[in-house]
Amino acid sequence: MDDTTTMILIATVAAIAGFAHSAIGFGFGIVSLSLLPLIVDVRQSHIVVSTASVPVILMAAWSFRRGLNWRDIRPAVIGAIVFLPVGLVLFEMMPMGWLVRVTGLAILLMVLMNYRNRHRKTDSDTDRPGIVPAEAATTWPCFIAGGLGGFLAGAVSIAGPPMAAFGLKQGWPAERFKAFMNFYLLVVAMYKVGGMVVRNLIDREALTQACWLAPAAVIGIVVGAKASRHFSSRWTEALVTTSLLAIAVYFIVG
Repeated sequence: MDDTTTMILIATVAAIAGFAHSAIGFGFGIVSLSLLPLIVDVRQSHIVVSTASVPVILMAAWSFRRGLNWRDIRPAVIGAIVFLPVGLVLFEMMPMGWLVRVTGLAILLMVLMNYRNRHRKTDSDTDRPGIVPAEAATTWPCFIAGGLGGFLAGAVSIAGPPMAAFGLKQGWPAERFKAFMNFYLLVVAMYKVGGMVVRNLIDREALTQACWLAPAAVIGIVVGAKASRHFSSRWTEALVTTSLLAIAVYFIVG
């Protein structure tokens, strides 16, 4: 396909990912990584999504800045700083066929963990009277979750599951939990992009594609936020989940 068609398809994927992220809570990264390899090769997809995620997550983090407690994310960030480079080295060394299958496996696990987390504790649970928010995250478990998330970010560009599992156990109000997640993901995204620059992984083509991905994702987020007021998020979540599972299985066995 020609360059113009490729860019239009990338922007379409970004808009879909942003729409899903805003409307039903699925991460921008997982939806992008599910669809983008259908347009460009999987290694390029990881680089483009990681690069474009910085402005997208920055917007999300800014919207939840009032809930931020730096003591919450400090151990997680330290863990990510230590272990993300290990994952990035694995990403560079992994053969393309294995990278496709590992990406499919990561998407599958992310969807299953997202489903488990959402049914274990919803936003309304964290705001109920009688639940006392923890004063600060426990240092070593937070470090381990952040380190594992950093490793996964480096290897397969998905950092969220370990941190979501840890954060949901803390009994925090919804705004504090969302700030915890988004600011951690922002730091990890910026750190990974810095690592990719050092390793000379971001070329002009990847940067151009990321520049199409990011603004289209922002448009999708805005549209998703407005549209979610007029349709059932449960049915949309079921449709997106089924689609992601099908794509994950295709990556694993294809």
